[in-house]
Amino acid sequence: TNATSSKLDAIKSVYGITVVRDLLDIAVSDDNPTRSVFKMEGFISNANYIAKKTTMVLFINDRLVECTALKRAIEVVYAATLPKAAKPFIYMSLNLPSEHVDVNIHPTKKEVSLLNQETIVSSIQEAVESKLTNCNTTRTFNTQVLHASVPTFASSSLEITLNDSPSGSNSQKVPVHKMVRTDSRDPVGRLHVYLQDKSQSQTDKRPDLSSVRNAVRQRRNPKESSDLTSIHELLNEIDYDAHSGLLEIVKDCSYVGMADDVFALIQHATQLYLVNVVNLSKELMYQQVLRRFAHFNAIQLSDPAPLPELIMMALKEGDQDCDANIGDDLRQKIAEMNTGLLKQKAELLEEYFCVHIDQLGN
Repeated sequence: TNATSSKLDAIKSVYGITVVRDLLDIAVSDDNPTRSVFKMEGFISNANYIAKKTTMVLFINDRLVECTALKRAIEVVYAATLPKAAKPFIYMSLNLPSEHVDVNIHPTKKEVSLLNQETIVSSIQEAVESKLTNCNTTRTFNTQVLHASVPTFASSSLEITLNDSPSGSNSQKVPVHKMVRTDSRDPVGRLHVYLQDKSQSQTDKRPDLSSVRNAVRQRRNPKESSDLTSIHELLNEIDYDAHSGLLEIVKDCSYVGMADDVFALIQHATQLYLVNVVNLSKELMYQQVLRRFAHFNAIQLSDPAPLPELIMMALKEGDQDCDANIGDDLRQKIAEMNTGLLKQKAELLEEYFCVHIDQLGN
């Protein structure tokens, strides 16, 4: 390529004008020494670009290399935006201190690893996701005008072939999967029901990737909390007793795998930790119940579950755990007594825990 040409001109010369037409410029940087120090600029394909194989041209400090972690992270973002078989085009130029680049992880020095790689990859991934989400409004699709009265064919070459065929010759029967729809009244593959024009208001309501994620986060972590003083006191105790170091580890850890039935391995930064999953789960559930108190999301069962049967199941399972054997009559009495107690507390259970119990004990 010409040494004086721009990066876009160079990409156009090597990969063609069809690639350049669907590129978006992207840039992200970070100058926080405690987190990461880097600067990236480049071009990524938009939602209109479709290819069968990912093309990633990555320069780190002006040297052509590969970074598998970065490539996979970007492919994850595109997987949520592009059709299933489509792959993106990516050009990135990354600059960071030379001592932050490890070139000795591959014999040919083609693959590199970076200091604070997770942070850098995450920053670039978020920038790519933001860029793609904002460009969704300009996505285009190839359409075909359908005329119900006049037969039309999907391709002009097919039309020429059919028109040039001799009138007296016996035409071969076309397989069903190769038929071309020419009339909306044709019973083979009527599509007009799917081609109705939608109003602008319906189109505007279509959620993008970020709005869907925000909705999921809000459902998992509701902002409202109970107005009971006792609940706020318990929450204050949790916040006061929280260990900042443990909080940071749990918040930003990566799950590695189970070490045995109780302990799990997690990684935070460059450290490995053993975590008691049972204790952690109990603490998590306790805190979630307090934070969602009186604001739980209800789950409606298709068939209401009878309380006596549920209590009987719990009693039988408890007997197996402690090697005890309570008679069926005693279990039945315990189940009836507890069912009556829960029915008396039905209003409280519904208000605070969103558990609805009817008069029949379901």
